[in-house]
Amino acid sequence: MSIEAIIFDLDNTLIHRKQAFAAYTERFVERFIVAEDPASRAAIVEHIRLADQDGYRDKRELYTELHADLKLKNPDTTVQEMLGFWYGEFHKFTVLMDGSKEVLSELRSRGLKLGIITNGSLRTQQAKINRVMLKDYFDSIIVSGGVRVEKPNPRIFELALNELGITDAGNVWYVGDHPTNDIRGAQSAGLHTIWLEGFMPWQETGIVPDCRIGSLREIIGWLDHASYSGNMGEGAS
Repeated sequence: MSIEAIIFDLDNTLIHRKQAFAAYTERFVERFIVAEDPASRAAIVEHIRLADQDGYRDKRELYTELHADLKLKNPDTTVQEMLGFWYGEFHKFTVLMDGSKEVLSELRSRGLKLGIITNGSLRTQQAKINRVMLKDYFDSIIVSGGVRVEKPNPRIFELALNELGITDAGNVWYVGDHPTNDIRGAQSAGLHTIWLEGFMPWQETGIVPDCRIGSLREIIGWLDHASYSGNMGEGAS
């Protein structure tokens, strides 16, 4: 089995979205929300974390709920102001996942094509990619908000294959943390899959990833073993 390309998810795969959101939330509370003591502040931060649903919540819906549920420092603050703060500030907290650039550099040095497929708004996702200077590593970057189709729809994976100039999906591997959007979605488009564990619980039935990893750096060892053995599925654990 040959391998032509590896495509990555963005949030909680190449960048540590959970860590970034925690830091952003502290700033958001400081800016907008009344927190009378450390305990109440911690409870508010946790409330926002749960309401965010790991980034899968519609942002206007999220901030409308927070505006109604939390005590505002300024009662005249609007939902639109909160949304503006999100779009203007969140990307500034973007942090790379451990080993991201080292792994990408190594994969490029081996002649592999690289891509990103990420759900989210074009504005926010591009801002995060630019913030940590990832753009130049990739031959294709597909953001659902820019193409009006989201993972796990196989169409978004097909768009990436077209941009990469690859006709056989079986020669492509997809790396992501979300069992449904990433693993089921990629497999439905004919790609092989690597699940980055530790961010989302496995709740899918009827499918399994071809490989499981606990950190991005494991991709290099997996690739070395797979190339040596001639079986890209070996090394899964």
